[in-house]
Amino acid sequence: MTGTVWLVAANLVTLELRMEFFHLHHPEDVTVLCDRKGCERVANYLEVDDHGREYRACAMHTASKTHASRLPTREPSPDLPFRSRPAA
Repeated sequence: MTGTVWLVAANLVTLELRMEFFHLHHPEDVTVLCDRKGCERVANYLEVDDHGREYRACAMHTASKTHASRLPTREPSPDLPFRSRPAA
């Protein structure tokens, strides 16, 4: 699923980012958390921009309009660190 995200900074600059959205695959023993600062929710979305940067987002912070369960599943890049906690 692809989409367009518009960012407006101080009503002066508008930047268009094309994003791809995926249902985030969680390893069996790890729960991946949202990348947003201060957010402790479980990340269900993997967002990838045109430059290949990956962002893990919860339902509250994603720009996707599609529910995660309807998106294709994808594993994040193993080279990128992520915040996690042990799965219960």
